[in-house]
Amino acid sequence: MQDPVPLWVDGAQRGEVDAAHVDPAHYVVVDLGDDWAPYIFTDGKGPTGTELPNAFRKTYLALAAGEAPDDHHGYRASKDKYLEVYGIPPTLTLERARFDAMSKRTCLADLDLEPLQKFDGFIGYRNNQRAQRDARKFRSLEADALAIAKRHGLDDPSELDPARLSTADRKVVADYEDQAPRVRVIEAVQKRLECEGFFEGKGEHVAGAMDWTTHEALAELERSNRIFGWGYIGRDTLAVLRRPPLENERESLIRVLTERTMYARGVIENGSAIGSDSGQARSFVGADGKEHALRNLEAELRDAVVGAFGLETPQSSVAWLDGLGDLSGSHRVAIEVPPLPEYYAPDMKLTVEIDRGDVWYDFPFGPDGKAQPQPVSRHPHLVLYTTYRDQKIPLGRFETTIGGWRTEWINGTLMWSYKNSPVGPRVWRRIVAAPVWIPPESTPNSVLLSRDGKGGYEVDYQTMGPGYASAYGLVAAYHDQFWTDRDGQMHVGGDEGIRTHGSVDYMSIQRRNSHGCHRLYNHVAERLMSFVLDHHPHYRAGQQAVAYHRDIVDEDNDQTYSLDLDQGGYTFVLDPPLHVDVLDGRIRGEQKTPIDHPMPKYDDTIGGYVMPDGAIVDVDRLGDIKVLVPAIPDPADAINGTDAGGGATKKPLPTASSAPDAQKMGTPGTKVAALTALGGSVVVQRDVAPGTGSGVDGVGAAKSVTSPGSEPGASAVTPAPR
Repeated sequence: MQDPVPLWVDGAQRGEVDAAHVDPAHYVVVDLGDDWAPYIFTDGKGPTGTELPNAFRKTYLALAAGEAPDDHHGYRASKDKYLEVYGIPPTLTLERARFDAMSKRTCLADLDLEPLQKFDGFIGYRNNQRAQRDARKFRSLEADALAIAKRHGLDDPSELDPARLSTADRKVVADYEDQAPRVRVIEAVQKRLECEGFFEGKGEHVAGAMDWTTHEALAELERSNRIFGWGYIGRDTLAVLRRPPLENERESLIRVLTERTMYARGVIENGSAIGSDSGQARSFVGADGKEHALRNLEAELRDAVVGAFGLETPQSSVAWLDGLGDLSGSHRVAIEVPPLPEYYAPDMKLTVEIDRGDVWYDFPFGPDGKAQPQPVSRHPHLVLYTTYRDQKIPLGRFETTIGGWRTEWINGTLMWSYKNSPVGPRVWRRIVAAPVWIPPESTPNSVLLSRDGKGGYEVDYQTMGPGYASAYGLVAAYHDQFWTDRDGQMHVGGDEGIRTHGSVDYMSIQRRNSHGCHRLYNHVAERLMSFVLDHHPHYRAGQQAVAYHRDIVDEDNDQTYSLDLDQGGYTFVLDPPLHVDVLDGRIRGEQKTPIDHPMPKYDDTIGGYVMPDGAIVDVDRLGDIKVLVPAIPDPADAINGTDAGGGATKKPLPTASSAPDAQKMGTPGTKVAALTALGGSVVVQRDVAPGTGSGVDGVGAAKSVTSPGSEPGASAVTPAPR
């Protein structure tokens, strides 16, 4: 054999296969070594054969191994501990160490999971004061219920006959029996968290109550099991809590192996596209003229992994891991897998469709500053398609985000701006691994600093990247406008600052709007982009050179910090670009186009909406702004551009800030047409025709809104993460 690798069958090595000539219909070669990384973090050669090393690869491998580099990556990772939920699964060496450590915890035998098996509710965190009060009240209630039981010669209040109790005692016992199951669940969770070590370094917890310490420990348990949760007791988290700890370790191992096998097999189908719209299983017509159901290849490969390596129990999984020996470097093995669907090919006709779901343009706050209901039943999602025999076949359907109302600093005032996700045909021309954001000069200094954990501040390289916690996550695809000439030649340009990218803020993908970009879970973004590169023509442009310096002056503490960036992300160029269609979605509410001027925030101390110049205004859901209390003596003077002394009073219009998640304004939508004096008030009138971005300042002067900095050419950096 030219390149022999061991073949695993039923938990044992059964011969070898030639990796150089492996039969792709039946086998796949998987790298179990600690040097494995997704394709987007591999080194490679450019079009001319030049070696193009991937700068982030070293950091990725260190974090996957559980190491904490002496930099901002290590500082963040040492707090997060479990990085799979952020797109960096552990190496098998780290999996083995965690499995071994869990196996040695003698407290596992004493865990009582029965209260968790019976509980189907939800327990969230409110605040520490509430938790402490609830705990005190329950202990008092429990003491009263036990005293009642004792008076009747019983040890357990549940054995009491309510008919034999006084009205007061019956109420005490009823309240106790109503609250006790919830408390027993929390106690069972806390005992488990204590046993598994999740309370370590977090301080004391309040027994039987959902306090901050328990909430934080539970969030860490969620991260260790790739649960995208809030640190509460409910649904997905309950499923993990009901399983024995060693079974969770087995599941973690299987996830890691399945992920690597999916990359090796070059597949992405996880069942998400099957029946996602109609409720019926989707199918395609094959070359044989028959219908073939779409398959969940992730589930199939999971079964193949479990069978090949013999991972049916925690004990067999530990034995298999221990038998692998040293896993440094590369450690390739082969397993048997089901054949690929017939639509697979090295070069697949891929397209992407992003459905914006339910879209609300209405200003989301009422006259009293309270949020107005804007229900969403159709959530934004991204679908990857391939075209085969004139059929558009969905391969995967993934949750994503669209823009919405977000705050940003405008002329030193925090205001609301609508961050639109532009619709229509676009293309992905560049996919950038470990992307970097370079802040425009207008970015406030306060945005560029973060706490250093020692009582001071430091430059916030976490947000700028590269890194799993950066504004663009671990990988981003750049949306570009394009046009086709009469000869059919595509011309790409018009970067609007929109990206489809990974995100460390995984809960935002489920609940919140972005600043215009389409966010994905980091591990989904890695899968998606690696799959595209695996099945679409591309070349490596490599690491982008950047020379950026900025002195950040902290006047409050009389400190100056140096922000220095010397490289951007690692770029892959799609050739030809990949088509992306962003759909309108379903426009809800009264406002049918984006409000393209900033809206003021409600000030509770004043009891009204306040503009940057101090004027108190009234607003409505359609974006109208009416000045109630002008910031100057005479509104007419403001409109004429003079103050009482005859000098100019026009203030700079609130323009789009470049806070680190800000997007430029000026998206198509409602146009501010004029300011009219009506009975001493100043009203912003709307024009129904969509136009370029415009805004209004506090004294009634209408101007066009300028946008923040633009991206330098084809660099893998960008002015405004979203």
